[in-house]
Amino acid sequence: MSETVRVAVVGGGRAGAPLIEKMLELPYVELVGVADFDLDSPGATIARDRGVFVVQHADVLAAKGDQIDLIVDVSGDPAVKPALRDAFIAQGNRVTVIVPDVVGRLILSLATNSETLVETVHPHDRGIG
Repeated sequence: MSETVRVAVVGGGRAGAPLIEKMLELPYVELVGVADFDLDSPGATIARDRGVFVVQHADVLAAKGDQIDLIVDVSGDPAVKPALRDAFIAQGNRVTVIVPDVVGRLILSLATNSETLVETVHPHDRGIG
């Protein structure tokens, strides 16, 4: 039995769209949700066209908390991570990992075959938010 990692992505723009595309290609990743304030962003459109749950507000993902192993926030909005953390705590979810910026940058760099680490979208993120 092969294991999958259930992932949600926050942000469907220049950083999120290529990440979403790559995750949809990988057999060991189940993309379970995408949040973007712009529901017509490239990443939100790609996800919706593939039947992925798409919402405007990231904290709505907390309702799917038991279905999400990992959240990658590439939105650039510093308020997202604390709101997600608070929503998951309110739901009693202490399992879903909200990825720190440096790990998100590494994941995005690998997904896009970048020869350098991609620039941060959260320059002040130094931990769990």
